[in-house]
Amino acid sequence: MLIVDSDPLALAYHTHILSRHFCVATAQNAAEALNRLRQNGPFSVVVSDLFLPSPDGRSFLSKVRRLCPDIVHIVLADNPTPETIMNVINNNTIFGFFCKSAPPTKVIRKIRAALELHRQQTSLPLPYTRDVLSQEERSFLNELACSRPC
Repeated sequence: MLIVDSDPLALAYHTHILSRHFCVATAQNAAEALNRLRQNGPFSVVVSDLFLPSPDGRSFLSKVRRLCPDIVHIVLADNPTPETIMNVINNNTIFGFFCKSAPPTKVIRKIRAALELHRQQTSLPLPYTRDVLSQEERSFLNELACSRPC
């Protein structure tokens, strides 16, 4: 997975927490992240700050979608307004949206679900052997994957 955040403390925090569970690469801005996607990809999941500096988080989402259509995107934001959340969800294909202060267990669970969705979309094996999703989560993801247009 690739984590993108211009705030060094938030990037270090999320990297520390998530690298215990996943293989993590990082970038401090959108340009660096796009470079990593081109040079070190493919990544299954990208977790990015919505409020990145130039280019901003919204245009970064669009560029990632064009460059890597199979990647699953999770967005983090500091104090987003409800309008911001709805705008991002309605105008971009994202799998999850969290405040940066969200409990790590919720973010980890969402990333595991994102990995499972990516695996189903691309028919790749998971990078670990044990089943991390409940039957309910697996059923939901199967329904979601089947409902996507080809």
